[in-house]
Amino acid sequence: MSMSKFQNHFCYLCGALELKEQKAVHSYSSNSTTGKESSRDKKMEAILKSSFGFSAFRPYQKKVIQDILQGKDCLVVMATGSGKSLCYQVPPLVVGKTGIVVSPLISLMQDQVMALKQRGIMSEYLGSTQTDSTVQAKAENGQYNILFMTPEKACSVPISFWSKLQKAGICLFAVDEAHCISEWGHDFRVEYNRLDKLRDVLPGLPFVALTATATEKVRSDIISSLKMKDPQVTIGSFDRTNLFYGVKSFNRGPLFLNELVLDISKYLASGGSTIIYCTTIKDVEQIFKALEEAGISAGIYHGQMDKKARAESHRLFIRDELQIMVATIAFGMGIDKPNIRQVIHYGCPKSLESYYQESGRCGRDGMASVCWLYYTRSDFSKADFYCGESQTENQRRAIMESLMAAQQYCSLATCRRSFLLNYFGEKYQSDKCGNCDNCIVSKKERDMSKEAFLLLATIQSCRGKWGLNMPVDILRGSRAKKILDAQFDKLPLHGLGREYSSNWWKALASQLISQGYLTENIRDVYRTISISAKGEKFLNSTRDDCQLPLVLPVTSEMIGESGDDSTLIEAGRMENLTKSGLSEAEAKLFQMLLDERMKLARSAGTAPYAICGDLTVKKIALTRPSTKARLANIDGVNQHLLKMHGDLILQAVKHLSQEVGLSLDGECKEDGNGQCTTARKLYTESNQGRPLAPAKFEAWKMWYEDGLSIPKIANFPGRSAPIKETTVSGYILDAAQEGYTIDWTKFCDEIGLTCSIFSDIQSAVSKVGSTDKLKAIKDELPEEISYAHIKACLLMQKCGISPESTLPRDEKTDEPMNVVPKFSGSPTSKQQKEEPNVAAACNPSTEEIPISLKRQKVCESDEENRIPVKATVSSLVEWLKNNDGVTLDNMMQNFKGSEEESLVAMLNALEGDFVIYRKNNVYKLM
Repeated sequence: MSMSKFQNHFCYLCGALELKEQKAVHSYSSNSTTGKESSRDKKMEAILKSSFGFSAFRPYQKKVIQDILQGKDCLVVMATGSGKSLCYQVPPLVVGKTGIVVSPLISLMQDQVMALKQRGIMSEYLGSTQTDSTVQAKAENGQYNILFMTPEKACSVPISFWSKLQKAGICLFAVDEAHCISEWGHDFRVEYNRLDKLRDVLPGLPFVALTATATEKVRSDIISSLKMKDPQVTIGSFDRTNLFYGVKSFNRGPLFLNELVLDISKYLASGGSTIIYCTTIKDVEQIFKALEEAGISAGIYHGQMDKKARAESHRLFIRDELQIMVATIAFGMGIDKPNIRQVIHYGCPKSLESYYQESGRCGRDGMASVCWLYYTRSDFSKADFYCGESQTENQRRAIMESLMAAQQYCSLATCRRSFLLNYFGEKYQSDKCGNCDNCIVSKKERDMSKEAFLLLATIQSCRGKWGLNMPVDILRGSRAKKILDAQFDKLPLHGLGREYSSNWWKALASQLISQGYLTENIRDVYRTISISAKGEKFLNSTRDDCQLPLVLPVTSEMIGESGDDSTLIEAGRMENLTKSGLSEAEAKLFQMLLDERMKLARSAGTAPYAICGDLTVKKIALTRPSTKARLANIDGVNQHLLKMHGDLILQAVKHLSQEVGLSLDGECKEDGNGQCTTARKLYTESNQGRPLAPAKFEAWKMWYEDGLSIPKIANFPGRSAPIKETTVSGYILDAAQEGYTIDWTKFCDEIGLTCSIFSDIQSAVSKVGSTDKLKAIKDELPEEISYAHIKACLLMQKCGISPESTLPRDEKTDEPMNVVPKFSGSPTSKQQKEEPNVAAACNPSTEEIPISLKRQKVCESDEENRIPVKATVSSLVEWLKNNDGVTLDNMMQNFKGSEEESLVAMLNALEGDFVIYRKNNVYKLM
């Protein structure tokens, strides 16, 4: 081989080797990244369950959280109630750093902080009403998971605050209600425009903008204003399937006010809260007074009230002390209450964005809720008022266009949901949604070609220089000065439409606009109307001997208030919606559990929804869990709730279920909208449990119902001879095992079972590797720990009873005990060569055995290696670490030495303590 060929060949080999090496490095790096992301995803899911109580992310949430964790700027446009806030709440918990959230209203921040604290999440806010002077110092040292700030505060804190916080650890900067940034938005706020200055102060930090309403113009404005770098834009569905939309025209006056008060009083009995939004303070005070005179308690909220009165009204409403709030739109964003069942708009809002945002406060927990909008034609002539504070031509145009869209929505004869979604750029797949007034009640139709011709011809005569009032006045035969000056009284069309009211003609015009025959144009703050090409074609096709038909729906404005809307009213009845999927007994239990939640909230000094949401309470009413494990498996039940209130909830469920005649442990089946129904019963328990032997039942009755102590029962005067106290305690445990109610705190106190003893027994069980071998467990324990202690401990674990809230502390330790310690010991620990009969161990007399246990078969030493693997807590947890989700069948295959019953009991205990969680019958580690 020549030298040149050799060199070429050598270079080729080197290049190939280098390429192979690069591929290997890339492969390792890729695998490493994939592994890291997989680990992070598992942590996200574990936090979702332990902190928020949910077993699965909603659409878009997981992707947004992943993008934030990768350090990307994000713009998130998702409907109210779709879980936007979770997108910025999860990342700080995953990485253990502070998340900053800018929010426009202090009341909104206070609500969010309260709810997060009830989930055990460290959070606070910085704003003008913060009275704790230590919050800022704690915040800059990274002591909070989530810190809320007003935009003013975010821009005014010193640079040193951000420097210290960066050292402590900061993971994101979120801007909530981000539409306030844009001058095209419906709620433009100047102070939001200064947030971009923080980009230089916080380099490399992901900025996250979130809003429920943003058109394409607004989205572009947000990205530009916050100087976002190649942001990940996520646009979820705007469809709130659980909301019913209805619109009605009305005439202001005492008559309609009385009807409104009557309707609201009917809703009160259905539970849930109502917000009545008004466009003026005068309307707010008028409705509030009418409710007060009818004996209905309500809150009031508007800008002319002093700050203290507004805050008190807000507090009472948030905490369900008041069920009705009458307010101006000042109450729009400042509410984070998920169980609002009805939103009423008394007057048309200034934009569809405002309407969607305000009506979006309804049914945020996913339960069926109602949105009614009442309007008058005078609502549409407030352009001057709404444009009063606008500073630019763009702002004025945006306000005018928004008001026109809101007017179109009110005048619609077709599906309201479809119109709303189309407005926000989302195509609805059907002509009818089945959950709005226009889709539920079929409107009458008639040929309106003659009237349409008259209106179109009159508008054409006005040459597109006037608004709608002028052609309507011409048709009505008005002789107002403006008509005479323009000589419109000379038109042959003048006075030809006298038989119809002004509002009738305007309602027809709205139909013709929506059908494309007419076009509205904007000139400064004025609107003009002209004929479209389609309208001209219709006019040109009309001859004296031939009139093409034009069939249009007859709207409520055209028929007046005499039309029968009983079907519509029934469709919007809240009691028909909130109790869907519940039997009569379940609905009664649901209401009783809501009352119990109210008591818990009052004792904790918080809002009921912060304890848990209505939908979670509904699922509890449907499933009626008997153990902590079953309670923990319900969506919405988090670790903090279980720890703080789990025992009280289980006691209430058991007692109230018996009261309404329902069995425990049903199963909740969800439909596509997150609504639940009872699918089947898993376990039936009578009011008195399963039948017991007479001696056991008598002992339980004397102890539980008559309140006698164990020594008194053992030495009861009516007995032919005293019995042993261990026998009595055994009888009571047998009753508990068969489903009879017992007071565990009283029982443990009487037998002397403390937290320290409970912990010692758990350690002994882990060493022995079985809960069946009482003698082996006893041998591992000090002499003073009795069989009664051991049996009580094992049964408490099986029933999911928390020792922390049940057992008394003792002198040995004041430390909180770990319910599920990390046990050591082999799952194949040697069995004892001999185990005495349990009866002899705890009761040497010939009396009945309190808890029956099977005698273990003695194995020869040479067969011991062939004993099937038996599960212990530690071995089960260790095995789950190495397997990404397993079913019960998988576990039975692996731990063949364990009976299904004992394995399920162990899983229930672990699930109840949030060591594991179950999703679609697959168990995973937290």
